[in-house]
Amino acid sequence: PATKFPSVTTRVSKPKELMRWKAELREQMHDTEGWKSLETSFGVLKAIIVGTGQPFSKYVDGYLLELLELASLHINRFVREISFHTAAAIAETCEIDTLKTLAKRFCTLLAKGLSDNWSQVRYASSIATRHLLGRAIEAGFAKDYLPILLPPMCINRYYVAQGVRIYSQESWRTVMGTQGPALVAKYIDQVVDFYTSQAQADNHAVREAACACITELAIKVDRKAVSPHVEKLLEVLIDCFKDDSWPVRDAACSACGDFIRVFPTESSGKMSKLYRLWFGHLSDSIPTVREGAAIALGKSVEAYKEDAVSVVVSRLKVALPAVKEQKPDSKRLSGVDNVTQFGVARRVTGKEALKNSDQQMYSCGSLAPKMKKRGAGCMDHSFQRPAEPWEITDGALFLLRELSLQHAELVGQFIEQAAEMVSLRHYGHHVYLKQTFWKVVPVIAKNMGKRPFKRVMEPIMEPMFDTLVCNHRLAMHAAADCIEFLAKYLGNLVFTGRLTEDMKAKIRRSNLVHLQV
Repeated sequence: PATKFPSVTTRVSKPKELMRWKAELREQMHDTEGWKSLETSFGVLKAIIVGTGQPFSKYVDGYLLELLELASLHINRFVREISFHTAAAIAETCEIDTLKTLAKRFCTLLAKGLSDNWSQVRYASSIATRHLLGRAIEAGFAKDYLPILLPPMCINRYYVAQGVRIYSQESWRTVMGTQGPALVAKYIDQVVDFYTSQAQADNHAVREAACACITELAIKVDRKAVSPHVEKLLEVLIDCFKDDSWPVRDAACSACGDFIRVFPTESSGKMSKLYRLWFGHLSDSIPTVREGAAIALGKSVEAYKEDAVSVVVSRLKVALPAVKEQKPDSKRLSGVDNVTQFGVARRVTGKEALKNSDQQMYSCGSLAPKMKKRGAGCMDHSFQRPAEPWEITDGALFLLRELSLQHAELVGQFIEQAAEMVSLRHYGHHVYLKQTFWKVVPVIAKNMGKRPFKRVMEPIMEPMFDTLVCNHRLAMHAAADCIEFLAKYLGNLVFTGRLTEDMKAKIRRSNLVHLQV
């Protein structure tokens, strides 16, 4: 039954009963609805601070800071947002001695805002952080508080919300200058601990940003500082490898590749687990994940040379002909769900409605409520279907491209077989495999060199020109780009000398290729 609240005229004789009513009323208020005059009052306070300027410093004390701390924890995100805008006004106008006295509590407060689930709150906190750190560095007391603010500032440079990301990047350049990597190395323990916690956050966008920041540690920060933390960071990335959100998996996949390339000795103990994960993602339903796994495997070849080559080539021999087993009813992106019908969400009632009540709120557009940190089952990917055979071959084509970067001489033996697999058209999605192949061929040709490639290019000619007239625009454009590249790379006379009359006729009919034949 609905809760009955007393009317204005009702006399309440028991204070405890009134307190209970008030508590129940607060619980029923939504996270995003207005909260009486609290937001407005903070807006007035902010205006007073800005208008008064430095003379307001005498009112900035522990009591005011406690008020801001309480507001920063408020259930209503608008109240949290305006509390950090008020903090930004204090940081910008307050006397430096007052700021120095309250700096530790102030930085702890801002660190909460920089990690909030709502982008608007993060943005407001980022404004306050820029003002505070800029003045603190000028006054010479920032070094004591950088360990608190530096890690969340790093994360927000890769945050999904564009406003937060761009502002944070500008703040980093403004406040840190060219000392960013050195400061991260100096406070590496705090940075690694924060990244580890953020990689386990409920918000998938935060987990993705954490993986991107971990990649940055391997690429940009002093190796001696990062080396003791490699094992811990790899464990974090391997955990993110099993995420329901494919951008998180993709970011973790790329980050692992960078880590083993920069820290091959420290990473050697994890390679058996990483190979298993990379090979699994090489047949993922998302094309960018397949490509990312291939790139990471290419970096493993760069790091471990012949040991990795034998593992990669053996996998290539199995994966490349997999499309032969493809049934006619092929699927693409079938792991992605559409939760609306004609743009309208269906109505939910009863137990299903209760299931969606009293849950954590996130920024608009966030997939966090649908994306768990990890699933269940042998692969820990609760959402995934078994890979389609054509997707396995598609991943193998990306792997062929990456292998050519380090061992071009090995790739030539697979060209004829790859052309044969691309020629198959008994299933519905053969055009996507063609599209991938004609995108990787120019890279392979360039890595192999002109003379070695000319020896093995004959089998690809007919499939390439068949794709040029296949009536699938993306595949046709990929084939056209490949034809024009080869004509320019090998020389127009050399290339056109290998064309049959039928191939020349297809070029004349096509409006995508501009060659003199």
